[in-house]
Amino acid sequence: MIAANKPPAFGLGPIHNCYGCCGYGRGPYHKKKLNSRTDQLHLICGSCYLPKENKEKPLGEDAHFICHDAQTIGVADGVGGWARKGVDAGEYARGLMNHAKKTATGITRSSAAAVDPRKVLSEAYANNAGVQGSSTACILSLDKERGTLHAVNVGDSGFMVFRDNMCFFKSSTQQRSFNCPYQLGNCVGGDCPEAAEEFEVEELRPGDIIVLGTDGLLDNIFASEIEEVIVAYDVSGQDCEELASYIANRALYNSLDKYNVSPFQMEAQKAGREHVGGKIDDITVVVARVLASTKNKNKNIYKKLSIERNTGTTTRAYSLKFQFHIGERHKAFDVPCQNAFLRYTFSCFRNSANLAKRFLECAT
Repeated sequence: MIAANKPPAFGLGPIHNCYGCCGYGRGPYHKKKLNSRTDQLHLICGSCYLPKENKEKPLGEDAHFICHDAQTIGVADGVGGWARKGVDAGEYARGLMNHAKKTATGITRSSAAAVDPRKVLSEAYANNAGVQGSSTACILSLDKERGTLHAVNVGDSGFMVFRDNMCFFKSSTQQRSFNCPYQLGNCVGGDCPEAAEEFEVEELRPGDIIVLGTDGLLDNIFASEIEEVIVAYDVSGQDCEELASYIANRALYNSLDKYNVSPFQMEAQKAGREHVGGKIDDITVVVARVLASTKNKNKNIYKKLSIERNTGTTTRAYSLKFQFHIGERHKAFDVPCQNAFLRYTFSCFRNSANLAKRFLECAT
């Protein structure tokens, strides 16, 4: 990825009102409708980050965040061209994602309305103005009531939506030329949030899988390969972190394969450039799985599952929290489990005495 060398976007050059251009013009809007649904939805999320080996920048230049309360996720990729000026673009990306998470959290606490990812991006950009560098960014938010995924993207990060092991939707990227993406930054040639492309995927349904990633993912793996990973993975499970790890490691393997035909190689050939194999880069993957929630608490049985993780040096600690709404009564159960890898099956039913029973099976 190289830094853009374009006229400034903040009034020092011409203002572009056409879609997708640098400056104050608003980016294009894309809308995709999938299938009808009736339940309120929510996301459970997990991530995997594999920075490329660099002793000077062990944290890499990617960053991401997950805000479960706001049902919002995002990724950013600092533009590596800044290294020639002695600037760590990873600092800009990390600051941008940190401010984005704070903004999303603040919106959720002050309003019950769905989070607007464009507002999150704009405020994060403004709050990150004191940091030198530039970065791509892609932020997604779920409107639980409408069952709609709303996203904004600047640059060559992006996301895909999978249903029944098939890719239903893939976002487009923003590039001025090969390997020269749009990028947020306060530098000459930097873009502002208004240039972001906007996406809306309507009528998601339970079981849909959203895969969000930086160019380190998208340059090294095709949608069909992610489909293969999802098929091989036990899709009935809800460990999004594990699925993200599988996808990221598949992309890493491809990036190191000099003989693999990669998306990056194909784009290079279209641009008249010579490149063979994958592209070594930081790889960030965020996986979100769509689940159904029950709108009416007066239904006989309602269950909510959340998994809290604390990653230690050798093992992971899991705490399962089950909440039941049985008629007007409410009960909560905490079931700790120290298994490094957890599999669970959970079922509850109501018998003639109006009692709920629960079963939990854990296996290492």
